[in-house]
Amino acid sequence: MEGLILFILALLPVIILGYYTYSKDDEKEPKKLLIELFLGGLLSAILTVVLSLLVRVVFPMFAGEVAYFGPIKLLIYTFVVVAFIEELCKFIILYLISYHNKEYDQLYDMVVYAVFVALGFAWIENLLYVYEGGLTIALTRLVFAVPTHASVAVFMGYYLSLSKLSELYKKEKLRRKYLLYSILIPTLLHGVYDFIAYSSNLVFIYLLFLFSCYLFWKANRRLVQMSKVEKSLLVKEEKQEKSNEDDIEII
Repeated sequence: MEGLILFILALLPVIILGYYTYSKDDEKEPKKLLIELFLGGLLSAILTVVLSLLVRVVFPMFAGEVAYFGPIKLLIYTFVVVAFIEELCKFIILYLISYHNKEYDQLYDMVVYAVFVALGFAWIENLLYVYEGGLTIALTRLVFAVPTHASVAVFMGYYLSLSKLSELYKKEKLRRKYLLYSILIPTLLHGVYDFIAYSSNLVFIYLLFLFSCYLFWKANRRLVQMSKVEKSLLVKEEKQEKSNEDDIEII
């Protein structure tokens, strides 16, 4: 019975956040594609495990107990060994499945794609942590970890979408910049979250809550910003058709 409860708690935030993200999309994405992205997220989790083990073999200094890491070592570990590898693996799957996908036709689409990859990753990660740590870990991850994965994914989808649009309008420098941002920004945000989470201090628990709230707030602001950029692009596209202007700037 306890195993079933833990399974439900591991799955519940994934279902809630997946449904919420899907419901906000005006033009619904094909369910087959979303399932593919979710399964891709599971694959990215496996890839993360492989790369993380490889890093620990090459750099044995990161193979010990995290609780005994000093501040500098913990900083490198959380930002590089954990955050960067996880976000890179999710990015690879997201890029391969969605960047050139014919279903992509709105800025928000890439956010949906990114969130579903992140939720696939979060679900398999959740199962591993929950069955090892029990009910307390399940409730903690329900409040903190899974929403953080989804919030960080909003940034990845946001910048990857802008990269795609920059390519469409032949803005190569912008395309490369936003492509870099789509990995760099999620890594930085994820790294801050992990650094706080791995720091064994009661004060950091409150900081973790505040930072999770901040991420959620920033992710929603990005969604609003995305809507404004989309409207701006539509207006500029209409003007270009009328006046044959060559330069379209993405703000």
